Amino acid sequence: VDAEQAPHLNVIVSMRGMLLHAFTRIYFSDEPANAFDKVLRMVPAERRNTLIATHQGGNVYRFDIYMQGDNETVFFDA
Repeated sequence: VDAEQAPHLNVIVSMRGMLLHAFTRIYFSDEPANAFDKVLRMVPAERRNTLIATHQGGNVYRFDIYMQGDNETVFFDA
């Protein structure tokens, strides 16, 4: 386990009309290690919520990807 990274999923987004894939991460809202994650801390505080899946109960999380607009998901260079 990497001490500098909270548990997360790496995601590649592709869709019709996009010439290049978009890369993002999914973090989990109930994970205390998020506070210490090196990558997540590099994202401006007001944008971090776009990378965090909300715990819905049990093993269910909700994560919506927005390609544009006010809640646009943070994307990374590969």
